[in-house]
Amino acid sequence: MPHRDRKASRASLAKPRRRFTVALPARGLWVEVERGFHVGNERGVFLGSVKAADPEPGYHAFGPTSEHIGWFDQLEAAKVAVIAATGVGSLAR
Repeated sequence: MPHRDRKASRASLAKPRRRFTVALPARGLWVEVERGFHVGNERGVFLGSVKAADPEPGYHAFGPTSEHIGWFDQLEAAKVAVIAATGVGSLAR
């Protein structure tokens, strides 16, 4: 290692390092357990489920105790509503 590189390496070690915390929104782990039926989990907490509204297009969202949250045109919107209704954002560390 050239002398110049060793100096740079030592200098970078001597500087105090900052820690950054980034708060990401809870997304949950979503699994399609059967066709059109998705369940969500976030760190071991059951979020709820989303079921395709068959035969019409759209999705019904349900909370962790099977309460109906609402009807949505898109799957992602239904998942977001389930997360928001569950209050899982308070689990973020």
